[in-house]
Amino acid sequence: MYTQFFGLSEAPFSISPNPKYLYMSERHGEALAHLNYGLQDGGGFVLLTGEVGTGKTTVSRCLLQQLPADTEIAYILNPSLTERDLLAAICDEYQLPYGADAGLKTLFDLIRDHLLVNLAAGKRSVVLVDEAQHLLPGVLEQLRLLTNLETDEKKLLQVVLIGQPELQQMLRQPLLRQLAQRITARYHLLPLSATDVDAYVRFRLQVAGCVQPIFTPKALATLHRLSGGIPRLINLICDRALIGAFARASHKVSHKDISVAAYEVSGIRDEGSWQSGLTVALTGALLVTLGWWGWQFVGIFPERPVIKVEVPVKVDNSAEQQEQLTRAINQAIEPDVAMQNLFKVWGYQTSLEEAVCDNAPRAGLRCQDGEASLAELQALQYPALISLNDENGGLYYATLTQLGPDKASLLIGKQRWQVERQWLEDNWGGSYTLLWRLPKGGVTLIGNNAGAEQVQWLDNALSRALQQPERKVKRFDGALKAKLQQFQREQGLNPDGIAGSNTLLHLNVMAGEPMPKLEDAS
Repeated sequence: MYTQFFGLSEAPFSISPNPKYLYMSERHGEALAHLNYGLQDGGGFVLLTGEVGTGKTTVSRCLLQQLPADTEIAYILNPSLTERDLLAAICDEYQLPYGADAGLKTLFDLIRDHLLVNLAAGKRSVVLVDEAQHLLPGVLEQLRLLTNLETDEKKLLQVVLIGQPELQQMLRQPLLRQLAQRITARYHLLPLSATDVDAYVRFRLQVAGCVQPIFTPKALATLHRLSGGIPRLINLICDRALIGAFARASHKVSHKDISVAAYEVSGIRDEGSWQSGLTVALTGALLVTLGWWGWQFVGIFPERPVIKVEVPVKVDNSAEQQEQLTRAINQAIEPDVAMQNLFKVWGYQTSLEEAVCDNAPRAGLRCQDGEASLAELQALQYPALISLNDENGGLYYATLTQLGPDKASLLIGKQRWQVERQWLEDNWGGSYTLLWRLPKGGVTLIGNNAGAEQVQWLDNALSRALQQPERKVKRFDGALKAKLQQFQREQGLNPDGIAGSNTLLHLNVMAGEPMPKLEDAS
């Protein structure tokens, strides 16, 4: 419908899986690294969780492609099985014949004998279960029994569980604690960041033959906000937004097109602008039908309404100050200035165009964004770009630099504001982006295969954080792994013995690495 109009060879945002449209974001790459590490470690279980549409299947397919050729894989796609059904499905995947009346013991013995044959032949055996949140506790326990088969050095069978977040809740049940203790690597896949959404859209357009940017920067920011960074939802919204832009004969997709598309796809309304946008989309479609391409729709979309706010400070609560804050908030509906301010907190002067997460590694930094309460963000001790809610339910952005029990300090636009902490709690938008410094070598994961320089840095940082004597170390040995797991437990992190980005982020603070901190506001 719109492909020729935009110069595309095909529709770029189909939700059907197509290998050539595979976009591996940094988070997907991290997830893949954790899974590979878990399988190389010889443990029993590896876990990948994430919300619907975040790309778990994408990661699992990449994992399967990267496994050695001598790996035999049983891929279980329908986990709504009984214990016997599970064993029978594994036998089917491994092409092991069995009788129609074969019971649990017969099937279990068949699998055991096959695993031993694979071991003798130097092969690895893996079972991968997708949508594993549907597994019954008894079926999970049966999987655990299969991983009991082992030599002195490694398990005969490794299991990869992929599922939605409720799978983590299931594994916290007391009856599954033995299985949970055998998970050697786990990763929770978060949605795409704003930077990744931009790259994701550009990548898919380029694959479809587009050489010009179609989506405006404001459209991409709106897309990230309304889609939550979920790739599947991004595809649906973008496809519908391209139809909307085509209907009004525009070669640019605006943020209004995204707002209308998001409402049509998922019922999400964007700050009241959806009604006027919907009217324009329908009018445009009618004019296309009539052939009236020459009409221009200038000034139909209303500007964002001016937001009236009360100054959240107890001192000098003047009308002039209220007006200044109102003006600052209305100029902060995009995160670019807040991100520029965050780079300044770290000592880097950047232009608005350069103040993006993609440029952070050039300064030896890394972006991390997510959802958190104010208390959770304070525990991280990092200054952060944060989202806040205005009185109409819309979002604006600020840079949080100081936070105390009663007050906080914010940069909104070019101005600094001291606000009451309660006001900040009441208007908290929930999302944040922070910068943190990478270890030597710029790595974001330190595990078994790390180089000597990274291993020594990790051991030194852990020693300072745990107040233990430093030592010389050249490889990721058992003592380092034990020290790392101790630190992870003390910080409330998953004690997987892998120094991933979340662990490194906490370690920088506790080890006293040079960095700006979220200072106490007085």
